Amino acid sequence: MLGSCRADPFTFYSGDETKAYNAAHFAGLAPKLTDPVRRLEDMDRMGVDVQVLSVAPPQFYYWADPALGWKLARLQNDHLAELVGKYPDRFSGLATVPLQDVDAAVAELDFAVGELGLRGVEICTNVNGVDLDDLRFLPFFVRAAELGVVVMIHPHGFTQGDRLMDYYLTNVIGNPLESTIAVTRLIHGGVLEELPDLRLCVAHGGGYLPFYASRMDHAWRERPEGRHHIPAHPPSSYLRRIFVDCLVYDPAHLGFLVQQMGADRVVVGTDYPYDMGFYDPVGLVDATPGLTEEDRARILGGNAADLLGLL
Repeated sequence: MLGSCRADPFTFYSGDETKAYNAAHFAGLAPKLTDPVRRLEDMDRMGVDVQVLSVAPPQFYYWADPALGWKLARLQNDHLAELVGKYPDRFSGLATVPLQDVDAAVAELDFAVGELGLRGVEICTNVNGVDLDDLRFLPFFVRAAELGVVVMIHPHGFTQGDRLMDYYLTNVIGNPLESTIAVTRLIHGGVLEELPDLRLCVAHGGGYLPFYASRMDHAWRERPEGRHHIPAHPPSSYLRRIFVDCLVYDPAHLGFLVQQMGADRVVVGTDYPYDMGFYDPVGLVDATPGLTEEDRARILGGNAADLLGLL
């Protein structure tokens, strides 16, 4: 087993106060995490017609022996498919795959999509500390692009978070920082250049990158380091190929996110059922300035339906 820092940076870089609070908080979430009837009741209260189910980040299990990791992924994917099959009008599903073994991850993706009918896959922002632009992961992204399924990226803490142990910064700053790094490396590493059909969706509004993409564009114009794999187009041009969720809490921030990404690239995200979630997505979208009715319809369902192949 890997050291706990790489296996679970979210917990490893949580201070004592955070660990104590989370132990009680997560224990109280068990019914919402395990009981689909309770979840459906909450969805109705939120005005959510269809929810996409995926594993919680601690359940990626990338730290496990590859054979065990594949077994764990299959168990989870079978259960996700069972829930979707029981409530096909209310749930869709994203697979998990053992990315510590890329060949196994590709095989499990094929099985989950082709045999189980899951609509895509959720992965972490890194695999045991290895960034996603590493060439070892390219066959996985190639296969996802060939299948035309969404790859949802969700962080699990920041891998070098020794300065984030107080004030719940392991999540407040760490999670969006992880997503920012992952997306920036996928752009600069040429993955999106090589795979223009790859369908990525990033949690938490895409991290910080959509709000300060001009800085990487400036560096790309002025310096050589960022142009090795993307010499022809500025980094922000690839950013608009990515989908992000609307989990930025504030209508003004959501308005800027839509301005930067385009209304056709934003979907609803709630982070249900955790305390960092936001459970009035319709109200958030309705309060966002500058949206047309067409924009609103896209964000509240049209984009996700297209992304998941539900149209």
